[in-house]
Amino acid sequence: MQSWSRMDFGTGKIIFLDITQKEDMLQVEYPNGFLLDMGWHQDRYIISVIHNFDWTHPVQQYETAERNQLPKLLTEAVRLVEKESQSAGAN
Repeated sequence: MQSWSRMDFGTGKIIFLDITQKEDMLQVEYPNGFLLDMGWHQDRYIISVIHNFDWTHPVQQYETAERNQLPKLLTEAVRLVEKESQSAGAN
């Protein structure tokens, strides 16, 4: 199993996980309408932070062609989505 699939996603709840390299690999649901989504698109991994299902305007997006970069990028994305989710809940 990949190291990133055992990560701590904080307040997020994993709603989809498939460790094979394909378009839909991981989706984590966070409070206040946030999602962390990861997939393989053409020649790279894309990690997106989505708010209110607005897929055309991600809050943040991370890209890499290197699988070994995923834990670092996912950690960064989790920090961001936790912060954004908490901020949205405070409003």
